[in-house]
Amino acid sequence: MTDTQVTRLFGGPGCGKTTALLDRVDTLLDEDVDVNDILVVSYTRAAAAEIRERLAERLDCSPRALRGNVATMHAKAYELLNLSRGDVVGEKDKKEFCEDYGLEFEDEYEASRRRSSRSTTMGNKLIATSQWLQRTRRDVADWYDVPFQWNVDEVRLPPDVDPNAQTGNKYTPTWPSSDERLDVPEAIRAWRKYKGDNGLVGFADMLERVKQRSLLPNVDYLVIDEFQDITTLQYQVYEEWKPHMEKVLIAGDDDQVVYAWQGADPHLLLNEVGEDVILDTSYRLPSRILNVVNREIDHVTERQEKDFLPRKEGGRVEAVSSPSMYDLVRNIRATIEQDEEGDVMLLFRARYQMFQFMDEFISYGIPFQALTDQRMWTDRFTDYVEAIERMEDGEDINGLQARRLAEMLDSAAFGTGERDDLFDAIDELQERQNVEDLTEMTVDESFIKDYAPFAPDRASAADMVRKVTNYQKRSLKAYVSGDYQDVDRSRVRVGTIHSAKGREADHVFVGTDLTEKVVEQMAATIEDENPEGAAAFAESTNPVPCLTDNERRVFYVGMSRARERLVLLENLIDGAPTLPIDVLLHNELTGRDLDDLMTEAQEPPAVQ
Repeated sequence: MTDTQVTRLFGGPGCGKTTALLDRVDTLLDEDVDVNDILVVSYTRAAAAEIRERLAERLDCSPRALRGNVATMHAKAYELLNLSRGDVVGEKDKKEFCEDYGLEFEDEYEASRRRSSRSTTMGNKLIATSQWLQRTRRDVADWYDVPFQWNVDEVRLPPDVDPNAQTGNKYTPTWPSSDERLDVPEAIRAWRKYKGDNGLVGFADMLERVKQRSLLPNVDYLVIDEFQDITTLQYQVYEEWKPHMEKVLIAGDDDQVVYAWQGADPHLLLNEVGEDVILDTSYRLPSRILNVVNREIDHVTERQEKDFLPRKEGGRVEAVSSPSMYDLVRNIRATIEQDEEGDVMLLFRARYQMFQFMDEFISYGIPFQALTDQRMWTDRFTDYVEAIERMEDGEDINGLQARRLAEMLDSAAFGTGERDDLFDAIDELQERQNVEDLTEMTVDESFIKDYAPFAPDRASAADMVRKVTNYQKRSLKAYVSGDYQDVDRSRVRVGTIHSAKGREADHVFVGTDLTEKVVEQMAATIEDENPEGAAAFAESTNPVPCLTDNERRVFYVGMSRARERLVLLENLIDGAPTLPIDVLLHNELTGRDLDDLMTEAQEPPAVQ
């Protein structure tokens, strides 16, 4: 073991934290450290993939070659434990257990199709509670500490708070024999036994085993990005690894915690000891937007002050109260028409809210990316559309677009021929042109028509496509008949706030509506954070009178994506709990005029 040198790298929104992190890796490599002696850990697979690609570009190698060097902590644990895919708990296993135990369960596929809000089902809540206890290193007996509210009519609460608990001597049972409500600790133990009996491990189980067995990555230098989002369990794995390293770099921003509901604890970053490096300039936020997001995050009770400089003076922040979806769509259309170079991002607190917007937006024919759903204008779908457009215009297509046509055209397009004939012909053409990358191939219209004589034009492209969603078909029909065929699909992106982490756009629209589940979690924790506001707060409170630190951090992430213009949308979603903008900025209902609030919030504190 060595005396490990620890550095904490703090970076606010747009301060170039990942770039600074990679610069540190470059410095190690310049000091003749072998890349295989470095492990870079990030919180999510998407973040790890981005770092892997950026590092591969610097090293002039394939990202695949760095899979062992850049990974999530769970992926590294999977490798250290020598697991296979069949060893890991899947949605099928969760569903099977819940059905056997008599609990309702909604798998991730059912949840992704849902278009309305609902509280977490009992099976999902039980498994999430088990995971949360592992991540936060609590005993099963502490289940009631989880940030959920439990229905006393469905669940046996701890005896000191459950009105149905019996009192008496030691021979008196806690619950009457007629009480059929769920015993949560018993169900959690049953779930863990089910995993053991079937030789299954969850993500938290992997980390527990790595810690218990003291399994170490074979490196001397450890870099952990997004450290603010690690859980207590992950921190304990980090503590196991740290003494065996020469140098450790942890990078993060305690203001940008978005996974508190999974057990992330920003205090683990705040309390870690080491040399501090604080990046002092945002390369994203202009001054007026920076002033607003600073006002929002300043209500968090414990945080690292960063006081970074804006990218430039200016920017614009707007607030809209009770807009309709049509009003929002009209605003977005005006934005992309008036700012021909600018891009747009729309962020919601939940997926069902995003889908409500998409239902309205699709009919206008504007292509867009869905950050949290791979069933809209994906790369595959875009290749198909561009191939149809280019062929109708008499232009060549590339080999990848040709393969998309072979995959996605309806069988009627091939007439009496076979789909496989086109696949074989593309392979032969690639060999004749002697290219490895399909995008470097040249394929003319007549080549496709030889094998797919009834390939569609723009007007019938949606009717002649297979293996796409109803959303994609509807969007394509509107697109080919609309006025936005010159709009690049990357100019408009729609997603949840969580999906926007690490991204930015010129114009960012943020819906401030919450969900029943979020309000339920806030009601369960508000007393600890804000005792004065707790009396006015309940699960059914609407509008919400104050905001917890965890939710405040989530909205800070959403608001700080904006490069030029930020638009806050209050009371957009029908039936959703409303977070008023004055509560967002002042943590209380002020009753002040919205325009006055926004004018004041955009000015620096010394001027206010």
